[in-house]
Amino acid sequence: MKTVLIALVTLLFIGENNLTGRWESVPAPNGNVTGVVFKTDNSFEGYINKKPFVTGKYTLEGDVLTFTDNGCNGAKGVYKLNFFSGTDSLRFQPVDDTCSRRKAGMSRLVMGRVK
Repeated sequence: MKTVLIALVTLLFIGENNLTGRWESVPAPNGNVTGVVFKTDNSFEGYINKKPFVTGKYTLEGDVLTFTDNGCNGAKGVYKLNFFSGTDSLRFQPVDDTCSRRKAGMSRLVMGRVK
């Protein structure tokens, strides 16, 4: 019985998207907290201090995040995800992004999973 239960739990998590859920930065020197919610329908919502500022769609292939949002004139961003501390912390490494403002912000962004 114990083996069956472990197998069922394992099956539930196979292929799970480690990105899905709520992520937030630590407060910046000015007190702002940046956050994003990655949803299971491949959409996301970004916010600063709980106030929405960006929405978009994403795909995740392995550790490569590709997305478009309602900023940067529809330019696509491609980033390698670097999970650490298990999968509770995250950094974004630019692969291809022509939006320099977004690229600069995401390149220095470190986020933690909100539980």
